[in-house]
Amino acid sequence: MKQIFEGHLTLDHMATHVAHHFTVPEGVGTLRFSFSYDPHHPGVGSITHQLSISVYGPHSARGTRHNNKDQSPVISSDWASPGYLPGPIEPGEWVVEVDVHRILPPGNVTYNLGVDWSAEDTVEPPADPPDQHETPKRRGPGWYTGDLHGHTFHSDGDFSPAEYLAVAHGRGYDFVALTDHNTFSAVPELSALAGDGITVIGGVELTTFHGHAVALGLDGWTEWRVKEGATMSGIATALQTAGAMYIIAHPKSEGHPFCTGCRWAYSDMLPGPARHVEVWNNAWIGRANNEQAVGLFYQWLNTGLRLVATGGTDTHRPMPESYRIPRNRVYAHDNTSQEILAAVKRGHSYVTSGPDLSFHAMSSDGKKTAMGDIASPGSQSLWCEWNVASEDAPLHARLISQSNVIQRWDCSAQSVATFEIAAESGQWFVLELRDLDGELYALSNPIFVGKSPQDWR
Repeated sequence: MKQIFEGHLTLDHMATHVAHHFTVPEGVGTLRFSFSYDPHHPGVGSITHQLSISVYGPHSARGTRHNNKDQSPVISSDWASPGYLPGPIEPGEWVVEVDVHRILPPGNVTYNLGVDWSAEDTVEPPADPPDQHETPKRRGPGWYTGDLHGHTFHSDGDFSPAEYLAVAHGRGYDFVALTDHNTFSAVPELSALAGDGITVIGGVELTTFHGHAVALGLDGWTEWRVKEGATMSGIATALQTAGAMYIIAHPKSEGHPFCTGCRWAYSDMLPGPARHVEVWNNAWIGRANNEQAVGLFYQWLNTGLRLVATGGTDTHRPMPESYRIPRNRVYAHDNTSQEILAAVKRGHSYVTSGPDLSFHAMSSDGKKTAMGDIASPGSQSLWCEWNVASEDAPLHARLISQSNVIQRWDCSAQSVATFEIAAESGQWFVLELRDLDGELYALSNPIFVGKSPQDWR
């Protein structure tokens, strides 16, 4: 049985989901979709139209493969194409949506969308066995290093899950998140491949038309569409209430048409209920959006929000070795997904391309306050420590409060410094390491000052 949908997209369809409904009878084992459109290119420039298809069963979402050339998935009881979820092919009404991420002038795109089904199940094609990593991961309290943002070919990356895992091992990570665009399909495979060799954090990058957000600590697909009365702040609140972490991703990234939806543009989420911001995405050098993201983070801190900064490599494919990409250094009670995320939620972490940081406050009565926590107003000694490798450029440390530099140190002249201050409620402090050109190498999370947690929203 086959059903064909044909349609025509204009500029008015930009940032919409064009739905097509079809009814699946009893006894179906496999669905096959075909999708083509013309033209792929508006006729000028180097940027193409960008369309993906998402599939929804009667009771659950069955996936998408965002920004991938292959938009002809197979979904069966036992196997599904990358980006999509296997499972019983339930009888009833199904929906396949054309997600119109980018239509460029003059528009006028025609498409053909076919749905075919059969009784047979589709068997998973054989795969080459991955390399095995036998060394078990470290456990217990301590500092752990990893990445909170990356992609495989289940969305728009080049890596298989096995190759993605090999990259994480090659970088020496203790943990790695997988956050394919709008799909969870690769996480079970990555977790099975990782075994006890590395902690895998399940996630999704909510890739909407007006901003991206990384949701972590998930165990399956999550709604990403902002439609039919939904709001991004509502989605963020629901995820956080359910225990997930919600991170505004690359908020100052270049937007439409170069990276459609990549720049944060939700007026109800500036930052709304979000409490985590990705301030360092991919390589630092040559990406002004990262510096702007740090500035935005500081701006939001100045409004009295208790926020946490994160970094993400946004890995899609091999990167030049010259790239300085961010690592999240996290002090956690154990190297598990739950404990790593709990520590990041508290801000017990910092972002670095290599140098190690230690940053805490010490009150006159001996009370120590770590990054992410709240110190009492009054006399505080800010302890700043760093460990810089010989291959790093000459660096200097900057102590920041309320977006202003209040002290500098030459990192080559010393590795430990203190700063005495009469801290006031509402102040915050972070420690930066930068080179002489101002390029960031490391950024602590804030130490906040207040009489109680209620002093910070």
